[in-house]
Amino acid sequence: MKKILILLICILLMGCEDKKSLVSYINQDEALISISYPITNINVLDDKITGYVHQAYNEFKNMSSSDVPELNISYTYKEVNTDIVSVSLQTEIVTDKRVNKIKTFTYNKSNDKFLTMEDIVSDLDALDYDIKKELLIKYQDADMDYLSNISYDYFTVDDENLTIYFNPAEIKSNYDNLIYLDIPLNSMDLLIDVDKSEEEKTYLSIKKKNVSLDDKVVALTFDDGPSKYTNKILDVLKKYDACGTFFVVGNRVNFYKEQLKRTLNEGSEIGNHSYDHKLLTRLSKEEFQSEVNKTQEQIVKATGFTPTLFRPTYGGYTNTLKGYTDLTFVLWDVDSRDWQVKSKDKILKNILPNVKSGSIILMHDGLPYGLNALEDVLSDLKNKGYKFVTVSELLELKKLRES
Repeated sequence: MKKILILLICILLMGCEDKKSLVSYINQDEALISISYPITNINVLDDKITGYVHQAYNEFKNMSSSDVPELNISYTYKEVNTDIVSVSLQTEIVTDKRVNKIKTFTYNKSNDKFLTMEDIVSDLDALDYDIKKELLIKYQDADMDYLSNISYDYFTVDDENLTIYFNPAEIKSNYDNLIYLDIPLNSMDLLIDVDKSEEEKTYLSIKKKNVSLDDKVVALTFDDGPSKYTNKILDVLKKYDACGTFFVVGNRVNFYKEQLKRTLNEGSEIGNHSYDHKLLTRLSKEEFQSEVNKTQEQIVKATGFTPTLFRPTYGGYTNTLKGYTDLTFVLWDVDSRDWQVKSKDKILKNILPNVKSGSIILMHDGLPYGLNALEDVLSDLKNKGYKFVTVSELLELKKLRES
């Protein structure tokens, strides 16, 4: 891999400035990399998290591959109660083979202690039989000799379930995906309190713009968010009475609910960009549908808005994949390449000469480079008479014009 790629990852792993997920989207010919993890501001926990991410990246870097290698690190984050935080880091490495791994941390801030299953469940021995029974039902090729030695090192807790993860080798399974069981909290005695989340009220849909069939229109799109930059993007859009379509990654939605609500409130649109930012063409039907459906669920739960648009990660898809969902696939005809050129002037050169009425412009949330150029893009296009619409509105206009 190129030295520049390694340098970017080193910068990525240094941390971030607030309690938000640090997101990087790097698309190189040599590797496809998507890394996301939470910064909790709990030093000992953050050290464990970043240490694991360093280790996973180094393992990926040292693997050889005859194809374009891929690294995905995603997370879940849950504040179990006022003291306990539960974090999982799921790693998928695709080279000449696929490797899936899980690492979890459950930390009690009140006593500065990483919790084990014995700290969570009052009678783990009594639960052990039921767990192994359920594993044999869910994974029928499990080997009882292996099951007798399995550990309960990897688990997370939310307001409904205790989820226990196992690496495939632990049960001698033919699966290369992670193996897990969801155990309802109401079916066991817990040694900790769990905060139950209240149902959130649904939010509003996007506003409609006053656009005529003869207007020059353009749709700005922002991939890979939401992020700590989303509000700054929205500030610039608001200044120019503009809007955008934000194609969001599902595992980041919970950290940025307010930004997504604001996105809709100010007339922009939310689209689906998968849950873990994996290369979709490598996924089975079930894996692809899981990526789409989990993201839909997170967006609806956070905002009440149901996306109708889907942007495939890295722009890669097949007609077969399109048949697995009712969402409309959306690509672009103007690519800022902001993730690559990292220069305001180069981003403007990639965008402005190539825009025409009906264009869809690709930019990225989560990176500062496109944000630095966004105001000049909006100012130039507005001066040229363009109006800004969401992708859904653009598609609607195209149908009306064709009819």
